[in-house]
Amino acid sequence: MLRLLIIFGLIALVAAVAPWLIDEKGYVLIAFGQWTVEGSIVSFVILTLLTLFGGYLLFCLLRYVINSYRNVRHGFFARSKERKQAVLEQALWALINDDMQQLQHTLSKGSVDEKWRDFSLAMQAKARLQQGERDFALNLLDELSDKNRSEPVNLWLAAHSEAEVLATLRSQCASKKATAHQLKLYANVLLKLHKFNEFAQLAPRLIKAQSFDENEWDWALRAYFDSDSVTTLQKRNGDLPKALRSGGHTHYLRAMVRVGEIAAVQGELKKLLKRNEYSQLLSVLSEIEYGQVEELQKALQAELKKQPDETEMLLCLAYLAQSQDEHELAARIFDKVLAQQQGLPHPQRAMQSYRATGQAEKALLVLDHSQH
Repeated sequence: MLRLLIIFGLIALVAAVAPWLIDEKGYVLIAFGQWTVEGSIVSFVILTLLTLFGGYLLFCLLRYVINSYRNVRHGFFARSKERKQAVLEQALWALINDDMQQLQHTLSKGSVDEKWRDFSLAMQAKARLQQGERDFALNLLDELSDKNRSEPVNLWLAAHSEAEVLATLRSQCASKKATAHQLKLYANVLLKLHKFNEFAQLAPRLIKAQSFDENEWDWALRAYFDSDSVTTLQKRNGDLPKALRSGGHTHYLRAMVRVGEIAAVQGELKKLLKRNEYSQLLSVLSEIEYGQVEELQKALQAELKKQPDETEMLLCLAYLAQSQDEHELAARIFDKVLAQQQGLPHPQRAMQSYRATGQAEKALLVLDHSQH
């Protein structure tokens, strides 16, 4: 703005000086309708400069007023935001310390940002339930937004009897007009109460309504296959609807490996190896604790001869070695992988072998990398 005013001033100055240089008096005539204004160029230049200077002063004043308003407004909202953040932090510490009275007092006396409102309501409901105030807790849970209503499953179950919750949700979800959030709450309650047959029957509607995102399906299927019985796992795998069998099969394999039944699924794991699906194989073997692994180990070693630096296969081999308590071999493999890259997909596995072989400093290094 200042640069523009200087340019206009210079133009006006040149226009004023030019008539003197050519020995001409010069004048300015401004006509507008029936009105005319006539004067010398010098007086016109002086008036122009005064107008520009006055305009500049007005501009500076307006800018000062606007900036002052913005600073005051920003300061007010910043302090308000800081107070709301402090309330949330105090409430979380009270929750961590299991101090329900402090939690209730903090949230009742202060407010939090709108985006944390549902979390505040759920925490207050938890505090009320622990103090035996069930009706207050139910009112707070009823205020939850539709988006998050299905999240605090334990609170809903604590506020009602299991029979009441199931009867209500079954009634709501029996209708074809049941919302995605209602279906999600019903599914979470079924998993929490280990009603796995009903969950499998509900799964096609969950898919159609898009009630779960990818991470939620991952959690739900892991909970669905949470069992130590091979017979139970096989039955649940068979009960899954076709639309879920592809994604659910990995969780089934992980569960079988987790309970030590690797021999029962060894053929399928070898197929993953032959199809170069190393990431999926690594995800499955990350669950292994024990089992018969000789055949799969030989197949892995044969493939590694072709690709000796393939990190995912190296990690698979390390996990198999751990399942046989061969921690020195596993530690050497982890050393090789860490020489190629800094992080590991399952750092706890490497830390286990490093601790078992007395290499605590390496375990700490892996922990440090996993936190960054």
